[in-house]
Amino acid sequence: LSQRQVDDKLRAGEAHTVRLRMARAAGDVSGFEDIVHGSMRFRGATGFDDAVLLKSDGLATYHLASVVDDHLMGITHVLRGEEWLASTPKHLALFKAFGWDSPRYAHLPLLMNADGSKLSKRNRDGPMQGYVDDGYLAAALVNYVALLGWHPGGQQEVFSLAELQAAFSLGGLSRSKSVVSRDRLDWLNRQHLRHALGDPARAPGIAAQALVELRQMPGLGALEDVTPETVGHALRLCGDRLTRTRDLHAVAPFLFADPDPDLSSAAAGISKMPCESHAAVLAAAQALLAAAAPGGAQPEAWMGFVQQVAQAAQTPAKHVMAVLRHALTGQASGPKLPDLLGFLPPEAVQRRLRNALAAAESLR
Repeated sequence: LSQRQVDDKLRAGEAHTVRLRMARAAGDVSGFEDIVHGSMRFRGATGFDDAVLLKSDGLATYHLASVVDDHLMGITHVLRGEEWLASTPKHLALFKAFGWDSPRYAHLPLLMNADGSKLSKRNRDGPMQGYVDDGYLAAALVNYVALLGWHPGGQQEVFSLAELQAAFSLGGLSRSKSVVSRDRLDWLNRQHLRHALGDPARAPGIAAQALVELRQMPGLGALEDVTPETVGHALRLCGDRLTRTRDLHAVAPFLFADPDPDLSSAAAGISKMPCESHAAVLAAAQALLAAAAPGGAQPEAWMGFVQQVAQAAQTPAKHVMAVLRHALTGQASGPKLPDLLGFLPPEAVQRRLRNALAAAESLR
């Protein structure tokens, strides 16, 4: 269109857009140095369309808005997805047309799902708040996201925010696409949860939140006698078996509720034992606890207790531990038995032993 035709259409109020005339704006711009991809070359305006800057409704497109915004805010480095790599010549042409210095660009690899598809913000698992609501620690999420497309150059994988700030460099950015893995996030959350529980400043808050979550679990009641300190002990007891605090009841339901003493659900290690041997272990344990329960929660004292039960029941200590574990937890694995005995209240231990003994005697 001639300038006269343009003026006539504008006076007539026709809908229109404002475009960047690349042939004039690009001039001698021949490329740029991308921090991630290295030297990127192109031949002036060849192959580029005249990008729309203002839409027919008067709103600016990303091309114009981002360039003006970056200039006004004094942005020196732009880190964005590599899908914008092809648009960078247009943005450089805009900076040149305005007479502004352009920032440095780093185009980051895209995030991919495990099936190879591009991660989208429309994906229901995408928003970070969704992960926070699902029980993941903010520190673990920051650590996880930082390692998507960036490598610190050493063997360390678990970072605090301060450590990330000290270690991060643009030179560590990768050109390779990163796969978003829930397994990887779960592993990092376990590490950060363990570290948090060992931090006197953070552990009380973690335990208090876990108690709130426990009280929302069906079938557990109000847990009025359970304190945050007790829950913190339970979290540490579970160790790396625990991915999130809200998994506490699923991982170790026996910590706050009596297990089913039914021997039909017993582990293979004790289901092969005669009921008489099973009952003998439980009876000996009950008697010894009633006489003198080991004081405190020292594992050494409880190991001595296991040896005493083995002698009284005339059975190997490994069988004693298997029988007691099933009586106290209903499971074949879990926390170390001495640690478990030190955690459970004495009355809970006695009650569970009585229930298990009654179940064993009913099968005689």
